[in-house]
Amino acid sequence: MDTLAARKALLIARLRLQRMELALHAGAARETLRPASLVASAIVKPAALFAVFEIVAPLLGLKRYARWARLASVAFAVSRIVRTRRSDAD
Repeated sequence: MDTLAARKALLIARLRLQRMELALHAGAARETLRPASLVASAIVKPAALFAVFEIVAPLLGLKRYARWARLASVAFAVSRIVRTRRSDAD
């Protein structure tokens, strides 16, 4: 009976931890999707897909792919900024 109670307590603790992780990832996605300036609004549109992936990937145990998605998002945003500045200069 004691082992059953201990197992139940462990499962509840794991569930609470997963809920906190989900809330953390949702907050990160909210910050990613909310533009802070004009430059950020240029980044938000392509980054939205990566943000959704970054939320889902850790939940599925794909942390390595989430890192790659984050790097790809930053690289894509930088390329869009450079492309926009080049077209403004012309």
